[in-house]
Amino acid sequence: MCYMIAAGKKATQDGSVLVARNCDSVSTDALRIVSVPRRRHAPGSRLEIPVSREKPNAEAVASGWVARPVSLPQVEETYAYTAAMRYVPGDSMGMVMGGINEHQVSAGASTGGWVKDEVEVLTPWPETVIGDFLMTLVLERCKTAREAVLFCGAMTETYGGRTDNYILGDANEAWLFEQYQGTHWAAARVPDDCFVVEANSFRLQEIDPDDPENYLCDPDLISFAIEHGLWDPDGHEPFRASEAYGTNARNRPRGALEQPYYSLHRIWRGISLLAPGLELDPYEPTQRYPLFVPATEKLAVRDLLNVLKDSYDGTFLDDYGAQEAAYPTVVDPETGHYRCAPAWSGSRIIGCPQTITSWVTQSRAHLPAPIGGVFWGGLAATAAGPHIPWYAQNTSVPRMYGIGEAGDAGRYQPDSAYWLFENIGNLMNLFYQGTVELVRPPWEAFEETLYRRQADLERWASELYKRRPDEAIQYLTDYSFGQACRAVEMARDMLGALWTRIALLNNPQTSRVYEPIQAWKDNAGAVY
Repeated sequence: MCYMIAAGKKATQDGSVLVARNCDSVSTDALRIVSVPRRRHAPGSRLEIPVSREKPNAEAVASGWVARPVSLPQVEETYAYTAAMRYVPGDSMGMVMGGINEHQVSAGASTGGWVKDEVEVLTPWPETVIGDFLMTLVLERCKTAREAVLFCGAMTETYGGRTDNYILGDANEAWLFEQYQGTHWAAARVPDDCFVVEANSFRLQEIDPDDPENYLCDPDLISFAIEHGLWDPDGHEPFRASEAYGTNARNRPRGALEQPYYSLHRIWRGISLLAPGLELDPYEPTQRYPLFVPATEKLAVRDLLNVLKDSYDGTFLDDYGAQEAAYPTVVDPETGHYRCAPAWSGSRIIGCPQTITSWVTQSRAHLPAPIGGVFWGGLAATAAGPHIPWYAQNTSVPRMYGIGEAGDAGRYQPDSAYWLFENIGNLMNLFYQGTVELVRPPWEAFEETLYRRQADLERWASELYKRRPDEAIQYLTDYSFGQACRAVEMARDMLGALWTRIALLNNPQTSRVYEPIQAWKDNAGAVY
């Protein structure tokens, strides 16, 4: 249940390759921000991948599927990286949910789409599932995005894959990678002047194995499809990997209902926001939207973050906005309940409350790697917290950002930055009309200040890097550390303001129904 974007270096304002993701999961999966140093490992040592806790599909359960552990030879040296990490107590390693390494390689993952029923039978759910631990391995082991694609492909062919998608980027290029369950996979390079959006579906279209500069895939992707009648080479349609192996009709991950626009509307919306002049049918009958879209205006980090925060504002899918005329007060006069927030929309929005991390990475070839690579990482729901620019060779994070446990151990921890931002998002979505202006505008102003400072910050860091590289890295680490601490202080004040506002407004008397909106806001105190 995730959302991903990538933009090529000619599609962005400063020549960055941009990669972005909302990681949507269970909100009690508290994530950490980690900065892991480069490490050397003993010859002959091995890496134990935690057994997958992912529930397989119904066909696998019926066949008696059992997860088996995976043990890999450890490499001599692993690279430094900064990331949002999911940590389950007792696991041998953490699961990266997005990050960037010292070579400016960034990696994000998402649940993909549905394979066809016949593919379920032909390529059963693998018992050795590495899943999103692949993203940890990519940051530890890969120097380029292309190397990462080939690595993920080799791991899929060796151990099998579910139906996951990956977006992999570096300072020169980005790739979209899809698994089709079992050992089949394909990847396409994002053209430099284009962007791509992905939302829990299969999107890759024509794949040309004879053009390895732009397409990569497993060696029998096409021959297997022909052999088993998944694609007719004598027909009138070209080979499209996503349509040979998958279907968008059941595009609600791990669900049973046919709801193609559960995901396709998010794809439509992302393209519409990033290329506003492009006319697209929100109910496109072919279920096939443009894959790589030329950027009509150069993109920046803020543009991708704005997509990740979106809730269909102002569109026909905006359930919250549609209620303005019917329910002009904070309380629904029919039920007495608080007005719904956009998070409670009938459509699956992009900026949903179950997001556990949202981020954008910048990778830039014209800057030294420690300065060119940035992980704009946020914890919890996208609109309810800040995005801190953590640089690729960051060396430390504030203690609160390193507290958080996932899985069965996931529960509230008062000293956790994740839980601080999560609580703000929960309160905002429960009491939206009375609290939204206490949350979104302050964080937007906070991030806008960071955008404005970036050029000067990096100019100073670049000059320092020429003389004393280690000091430049520490300079950027100190900056990120300070902004993260400032965000925590803001969040604590914000949480206090939210509780105060709610205490003043949480009045069940029916007279509230007839009070003008501005009146109850004024009565609650302008300071809040």
